[in-house]
Amino acid sequence: MNKNLVKTGILSLLLVVPVLFIIFLNTGKNTYQLERFRDVEGNPTKYLLNEDGQPHKLPPFSFTDQDGKTITEKDIEGKVVIADYIFTRCQTICPKMSNNLESVQRAFADNPNVVLLSHTVDPEYDTVQVLNSYAKVHGAISGKWHFLTGEKEKLYKQASEGYKIVASEEASGPDAFVHSDRIVLLDRNGYIRGYYNGTDSMQIDTLILETKIVLSELK
Repeated sequence: MNKNLVKTGILSLLLVVPVLFIIFLNTGKNTYQLERFRDVEGNPTKYLLNEDGQPHKLPPFSFTDQDGKTITEKDIEGKVVIADYIFTRCQTICPKMSNNLESVQRAFADNPNVVLLSHTVDPEYDTVQVLNSYAKVHGAISGKWHFLTGEKEKLYKQASEGYKIVASEEASGPDAFVHSDRIVLLDRNGYIRGYYNGTDSMQIDTLILETKIVLSELK
């Protein structure tokens, strides 16, 4: 067989398969199961599970966004949520995480069923006004990407008990805050479906793809 024909065939297949996959997702006939977690017996599951074996659901919350609006679980009901923790004085991973979420926002800018929630770990400094300026730097669409502040203890509790990630203050000053580099994906029912390294562009691509998969599921 002609080697050039073989190479051409392989190249065509590599180009066509991703396109067909995206078309498949957009038809609403997707049967792909996003299973990133395991149950106590090691079987793959769609959801992060609690100790009782039930899917872990994001608990109620109430924070204030960069526009001074109170945001609660009612505002994200029925929506796919992409969440992280950052703070505006951060000079390490936060800028990269927020830059990468700009790409995520662009991917779903016209889809009202996707919202982004960026929580601060430094609420005493990150006031509504400070978050508003930070949001503008990153091109946040009002009502689409919420930068949230509130009571420190509640923000930290939401991280540990809600998203199952780390957010804390270890000492004092701008270098005292500790938070996860993970971005969390939750489905329309408030169940955690995946964690992604917010500083890794390849994982951001995976996040965008798997958000589309979660969107294609029935509520």
